[in-house]
Amino acid sequence: MNRDDDSEFSAMIPGVRRMRSDRINVYRQRARPKQPSRRPEARTDTDQHAMPEPARSAYFNTGIQKKLERRIRQGQIRPEDSLDLHGYRQAEAQVALESFIDNALAARYRMVIIIHGQGYRSQSDAVLKPLVQRWLANQHSVLAWCPAQPRDGAAGASYVYLRSN
Repeated sequence: MNRDDDSEFSAMIPGVRRMRSDRINVYRQRARPKQPSRRPEARTDTDQHAMPEPARSAYFNTGIQKKLERRIRQGQIRPEDSLDLHGYRQAEAQVALESFIDNALAARYRMVIIIHGQGYRSQSDAVLKPLVQRWLANQHSVLAWCPAQPRDGAAGASYVYLRSN
């Protein structure tokens, strides 16, 4: 086709224009939706009585494989030790929790369970559960934590997966 044929054809069919290239890029990049970070932000204040941030339901470090995450959530990795915080006050619970995690790391445990209760007998909302979750999310040695399976205490307990030394 020459230029005259193109112009005659364009005149016969309105709205048609000549293409510069007839190739289609099938590998074009699509914008991916932004995923929220699963890594908690570092807290600068250490005041445990400050306004609590909303409690998370679970935390998994970005390096944890999906298969391992599923095994932790489903309780397929049995806890090697447990800590029961029922009846503890906040300050006592934090000291006991720090000591327990240090001992578990020294013993090279990978999975432990912390029983914090659901807060049914508290005058207000649960006290220990958000404290434990906030503390665990800010620890370098904790790779993951999530609510336990019903056989291990459900929402009143948390599986905690620890970093290997």
